[in-house]
Amino acid sequence: MKQKTAVICLSRVNGGMELASVKLARLLSSEVEIEFIARDNSYILNKEEHFKNYNIKVHEVTFSSNFSFKLIKSVRDILISSQIKNVIFLGASEMKSLYFATLGLDINFIIRQGSKKTTSKKDIFHKLFYSNVNYFVGNCEYMKQNIIDILPIAKNAQVKRIYSSLRLEKNISFKEFNNKIDLVHVGRVHPGKGQFEAIKACDILFKNGFDFNLKFLGDIQDKNYFEEMNNYLETLEYKSKIEFVGYTSEVKKYLQESDVFIFPSLGEGMSNAIIESLGFGLIPIIYNDTSSPEFKDLGFHIHLTSNNSVEELESIVLNVAKNLKEEKVKAMQNHPKALEVFALQREQKEYLELLK
Repeated sequence: MKQKTAVICLSRVNGGMELASVKLARLLSSEVEIEFIARDNSYILNKEEHFKNYNIKVHEVTFSSNFSFKLIKSVRDILISSQIKNVIFLGASEMKSLYFATLGLDINFIIRQGSKKTTSKKDIFHKLFYSNVNYFVGNCEYMKQNIIDILPIAKNAQVKRIYSSLRLEKNISFKEFNNKIDLVHVGRVHPGKGQFEAIKACDILFKNGFDFNLKFLGDIQDKNYFEEMNNYLETLEYKSKIEFVGYTSEVKKYLQESDVFIFPSLGEGMSNAIIESLGFGLIPIIYNDTSSPEFKDLGFHIHLTSNNSVEELESIVLNVAKNLKEEKVKAMQNHPKALEVFALQREQKEYLELLK
């Protein structure tokens, strides 16, 4: 048996990293004792169903800044009293506090990174704060290299790549070909996630007489951005074909009713949204950024832009629309491949190999 493990995510928001931390804790909890350390008034703690029916003990910590004596003491007390031997941290901002919280303890420290970092952390201070890390884990090859480029890797530390897994449906219903193009985007409504670009790319469908709909699934987290898009929609003749669904628990239903997954987002890492679209046999049209080319390297049928421009996005959307029937047949093969590549058991096994 592996020794007791703490998964730590101290973010308050609802995003990919937060969901990944919950998923990883649940995934490992069947094989090792898991304790989760989260921040007060956070999305993670406010959703009771996150840990319902899972053998996971949850701790709440309160602090006011990323470097906080209160945070150091709270985490250190939990690690000692619970006899934690492994820590998996998803985050970066609180690394200074976690260094002191684990200082002198017999801790196997693992950092999991799933989003692109751009500012080097190889100065003398960060070398100290990251000196107790045993494993750096990127959730794709791009993130693994980003870790090497940006973070200070101690002499005895190792950098690993562990692809994210997802509980994908084995039995799904593919939307039948009916000459109507249903597009879907999954992600929080926020600049950089590509909702605006997706709307603009649909202009080519309207001009060429294609019947289509575009639905956005996800929390509206930036109201100014959302208002800006709504104002833009008021100028469009095809505004009735665009719908912001918001947060929904019926993602499966919407994906099964769609043909195309359009996701012109930048800096995603190995996006769960893309993985889920592959698992439902959709035709992904995505920006060529960070880990996106890896999906093609893995053998999935996807469409990547080259220069990540709306004009290029339009060209791909139009080409897919003109060849929709053939495109759907090719994309259906994404489903069985996704079940294999992103299997839960595979990710669980690879993380267990890192634990004491």
